[in-house]
Amino acid sequence: MTASMDRARKRVATINYIEHLTGRSYPSNLSKNIFFIGLILAASGLVSPPIALAGGLIYAFSFVHPFHVDAKKLSKLLLQASVVGLGFGMDLQQVLQTGRPGSIYTAASISMALLLGWGLGRLLRVKQRISFLISAGTATDLSGGRSARSVPTGSGTTILCA
Repeated sequence: MTASMDRARKRVATINYIEHLTGRSYPSNLSKNIFFIGLILAASGLVSPPIALAGGLIYAFSFVHPFHVDAKKLSKLLLQASVVGLGFGMDLQQVLQTGRPGSIYTAASISMALLLGWGLGRLLRVKQRISFLISAGTATDLSGGRSARSVPTGSGTTILCA
């Protein structure tokens, strides 16, 4: 009996602390119901995307998200699935035709950044591995490659840069 009362007191204290920090009350059934109604309307296509976005913003400023912990975990997976889905909707021939002129610029900028990084690393007497990693990260950022890339370090390990 005492242990369950202790857990209940801790839960109430946590809820009060969340309400104090956010200035909003803890998610209620009303908050959950409005969340699911908005989710169904947005996913069904009955509401246009700009209206759904505006409704989501209004909801976010008015209520505490009832599933914020689950949403954090799920958002990464949903974003990855969305990017893959966008890729499936593209015509490969059109992508190759559009990207061909930029590939020369990309190769030239990556080569120039690597050469400049190598030269500056030698001039400033920075360790060769560190100089290479900095140069590789800079080269891919300059070329617009902001996605994840792996850079071999030469010692059998690979560093994943984001």
